Amino acid sequence: MTASLVIVSNRLPISVKRTNDELVYYPSIGGLATGLAGYTKNKKNKWIGWPGIASDSLTVKEKNDITEKLLTHNCYPIFLTQKQLDGFYNGYSNSILWPLFHNMQIAPSAIKQQKSFWDIYKQVNAIYADCVLKLCEHGSSIWINDYQLMLLPALLREKHIHDKIGFFLHIPFPNAKEFASLDNAKDLILGVLGSELIGFHTESYVNNFIKTCQRQKIGLLTEDCIALDDRIIRITNFPMGIDYAKFARAGKLKVVKKEIIQLHNKYRGRKIILTVDRLDPTKGLIERVHAYRKLLLDNEPLHGKITMIMLVVPSRTEIEEYQKLRIQLEKLINRTNAEFRSLIWEPIEYMYTCLPFEKLIPLYQLADVAFISPLIDGMNLVAKEFIASKQNKNGVLILSKTAGAAEELHDALIVNPTNQNSLVKALSRAIVMTKADMRKRLQNMQKHVSTYTVQNWANNYLNSLLTSPSLPVVRTKSLSYSWQQELLAAYSSALKRVLLFDYDGTLAPFVDKPELAEPSVQLKKQMEQISSNKQNRVIIISGRNKESLGEWFNNLPITLVVEHGSLIRRAGEEQWHTEMNFDTSWKPMILTILEQHAIKVPDSFVEQKQNSLVWHYRVAKPYYVQKYLVSLKRLLQPLTQKLNLKVEQGNMILEVRPTSISKSTYALEYSKNADFVLAIGDDTTDEEMFLALPPTAWTIKVGTGNTAARYRVKDVNEVHELLDKLIVD
Repeated sequence: MTASLVIVSNRLPISVKRTNDELVYYPSIGGLATGLAGYTKNKKNKWIGWPGIASDSLTVKEKNDITEKLLTHNCYPIFLTQKQLDGFYNGYSNSILWPLFHNMQIAPSAIKQQKSFWDIYKQVNAIYADCVLKLCEHGSSIWINDYQLMLLPALLREKHIHDKIGFFLHIPFPNAKEFASLDNAKDLILGVLGSELIGFHTESYVNNFIKTCQRQKIGLLTEDCIALDDRIIRITNFPMGIDYAKFARAGKLKVVKKEIIQLHNKYRGRKIILTVDRLDPTKGLIERVHAYRKLLLDNEPLHGKITMIMLVVPSRTEIEEYQKLRIQLEKLINRTNAEFRSLIWEPIEYMYTCLPFEKLIPLYQLADVAFISPLIDGMNLVAKEFIASKQNKNGVLILSKTAGAAEELHDALIVNPTNQNSLVKALSRAIVMTKADMRKRLQNMQKHVSTYTVQNWANNYLNSLLTSPSLPVVRTKSLSYSWQQELLAAYSSALKRVLLFDYDGTLAPFVDKPELAEPSVQLKKQMEQISSNKQNRVIIISGRNKESLGEWFNNLPITLVVEHGSLIRRAGEEQWHTEMNFDTSWKPMILTILEQHAIKVPDSFVEQKQNSLVWHYRVAKPYYVQKYLVSLKRLLQPLTQKLNLKVEQGNMILEVRPTSISKSTYALEYSKNADFVLAIGDDTTDEEMFLALPPTAWTIKVGTGNTAARYRVKDVNEVHELLDKLIVD
């Protein structure tokens, strides 16, 4: 029996409002509701959120009616008072977190109320937690969405530790310094870290989050994981898409065809520049009007031949800053129109409303240019909607470099939203772009947007959350000063010592290309001094090939075991040998499969070794890796079982090799009769070595991740510090 999925967000996919003393139900707008709509059709799944109306205005009967109605859609309402909404939603969420996360100044009035806003924010997160705990079953998977609920994962983790909890942030995550300016920065980070999987739209937001944890001195960090005392949290980017088919097919609707004919007649002979945005200080609306005005000032021949349609959707109308922005924007539009209009031409046509789908699509289809230049945006789905709607292949997208979508839509005209010249130059270029150029650009972007849809986004995120192995409590101790002293004492008193080292990620830091990981002068000197001690037997046991390690440590009395045990060169010997002959007839077939997947994942590549194959994806985008890694492992599983091969996922690699090859065999052999055994490694392949060694061995894991090692150090630098102390002895 499959466990249920519990989706939690500030708003439900169905909203409620009062019209003429009656409660009216209508679908919520947004990518999240679209992407997860399919999951709510399963009666085992649940969606928890606010229904869109303050509980103060509802009678007990109306609350019951709303609950019953929403239950038919597998939705469960959280009822909040107007005071709670003012403090939680309008206050802390949108007057404190929203501007900070978008690199905007927080209003002085909001700063004064930050403490009271925070108290209500905590209170409402606790209300959500109580509701989730009542509704989820043992083993449920819980997907929490967005900045309004950053405390919720930890609140649930405290009482529901066996469930899989995921968190996705739909807005940007600021740099570490900006985030640290919040009074409750650490509380928010610890709240999110109650999750098992944390998702962001882009890699840059992932990096900002990791650096924030580092600044706050939280956990042991790698580029995609944070290890706390009891858990490992994975952090990656999942770029959100749209329902591509819905927008691509919309042009065939009769109501859309009728509307587009009317619009073409109205604007015949003009180029149309379209902006579609919520009213928000982060959207760069003022900057766009100024840029358009400059275009008109510099290009008098364009007067009467272009029109900018500005569709501005009302948003957060209760917040003072948004009210001021509307007044400022409308004054600027009126002044610009007054300056340039003629009897038959209005330079800017302004609509302050929310248009239904069948009215929005004709605008997308009409527009020659989509002018999308927010100051900063988590993703910006309007850009993707415009691309999907342009099935006639005519249209140019102007897009801010600070929008998350810019990391995907490279064929847009990318602009700096705060640089007027950049905006004006892009407008000028878009207006005169050839049809061949714009069609090529649109075709490339449509291919991407049609592949990476919102459904694809949701499935990838949930598959990553649901299929990940359960991570047990980490019981490994940090190799603190006192433990180091005990290790050094044991080392000093031993007569026969065995020192086993992995290479990449242990003795040397990871690099983008394997051939660039040559040992530093410092490391070579350390290994020379340690291995020259007659009481020491030093073994580097690595997945690397014989060529690189053999060259790097050629003149040192070190035993080299490469490809995890496939080949050996003992200290003092020149020849490599193997304990057994391996059948490599499987390699051509598996190589073909790996190379096909490497082509699909840009910046990944396949390395061929004597007895194994390795797919490297260290510098590839995590989103594409996640997409193809699951299918690759599924494809390889029956083949490798039949061929007696092992598929092992390591640190940014996937390796295929014979099952008989293992670090454990040689670790156990070399450690026999030793008074002191030290083994240090960082990857999954080193776990075999840790498990094989006797309990008295000093096994040390480098970095984060579950491990069988007894101790842990933070990184390669700490390994080098330990080596220095072994030399001093």
